[in-house]
Amino acid sequence: MISKSSPYIRTPYCLWGIVGYGFLSLVFASISSRKSSKKPVVMAINVESRLRGALWGLFSGDALASPTHWYYGGTTQIKADYGLSGIVDYTTPKQNLPGSILNKSNTNGGGRGSFRKINGISIIGDVINHGKRDYWDPTKNIHYHATLKAGENTLEAQLARVLMRSIVATGGCFDPDHFRKAYVDFMTTPNSHNDTYASTCHRMFFANMIFNHLPPEKCPDNDHHNVDTIDGLVLPTITALAISARRWESSSSGKADARSASANTAAVTRESATLESASRVWSDLIYESLYESGELTDSLNKAARDFGFHRRPKTNGRDEMCSCYLDGSLPTALDMMAKYTSKENDAWTGLVANANVGGENVHRGAVLGAVLGARAGYERLPSKMINGLYNHESIAKEIDEFVNAVMKDGNGEKEL
Repeated sequence: MISKSSPYIRTPYCLWGIVGYGFLSLVFASISSRKSSKKPVVMAINVESRLRGALWGLFSGDALASPTHWYYGGTTQIKADYGLSGIVDYTTPKQNLPGSILNKSNTNGGGRGSFRKINGISIIGDVINHGKRDYWDPTKNIHYHATLKAGENTLEAQLARVLMRSIVATGGCFDPDHFRKAYVDFMTTPNSHNDTYASTCHRMFFANMIFNHLPPEKCPDNDHHNVDTIDGLVLPTITALAISARRWESSSSGKADARSASANTAAVTRESATLESASRVWSDLIYESLYESGELTDSLNKAARDFGFHRRPKTNGRDEMCSCYLDGSLPTALDMMAKYTSKENDAWTGLVANANVGGENVHRGAVLGAVLGARAGYERLPSKMINGLYNHESIAKEIDEFVNAVMKDGNGEKEL
């Protein structure tokens, strides 16, 4: 469990040790006092604190951004809908959104397409997202998350909770078969969530199940346009956190296991070699977010190289809008991680900034929140970030259960 005691100091066992220790303490104290004006003292943060911070950050980043998700008109559009200050806290999304792609989307498969039922069945409304089909009517202009309350999570973050519960049920490990069943049960159960929108991968998965009569393990699919996207990193984030927290004692095996499990997580809901590869790189950054005791700069630079980008993340640039595609969303996400981890690990400010950029900010907000929350640590998150979430009490219970399951060997006390 989280320890609020001072960092561990070994006790000297003899008088000579006490004298020597005292002398060295004076020397180091003198050096420290001369340097204190240049570099602030960093409090030790243990692994459990970072794990909890990452989870709260993921849910916060998702919920904060939902009102302005896919607002490609930028600041002007955001201020027109939410006031001159934009998004400053958890906010209820608008009902209507002129030009919404939701109302151009295929209710029976990927991308854009038909609103008509097939053999009397609509994937959206009848099989998943029960009761939400009318919002997808092509004659309307409906916000992607029109049915959510302030602080309520979108579907992908709700699925992150499903995955957390699955990992708890399997003793702190990731079991793709267990999660696949939990995913199908959750998606096909009326009132399991309240989101309006479901992304292409989910619509294609259940179209394969219902119309093509495929078994669940054969249902992941790809339209080669809307599946290799940043929303596909939300679920692997949870698995990477779980495996990384369990395998702290060996960085090499821990990272390898997390890479493999993260890629396998992505494969449960979508068929994407691109995303599986990205999940492996992403899992390394999640591992470093939990365990790196210094700044995250080197880890972010390495992630950028491993993703194949030709520049380092920027720490002082403008927060940029992005679309969902990995080649645009990941560089901007890394930029914001670099920027806001260098600003005293201010998770809340970074996530509010992300919400006010627009574009594909919901799923970028979730993965950004995981890193910013981990680097801040649970104790440094503002109470409004946690208590403002619509389901914060049930989320808190699930986080407790998840942490206990993946850290049952007591490695949460490891200070960094």
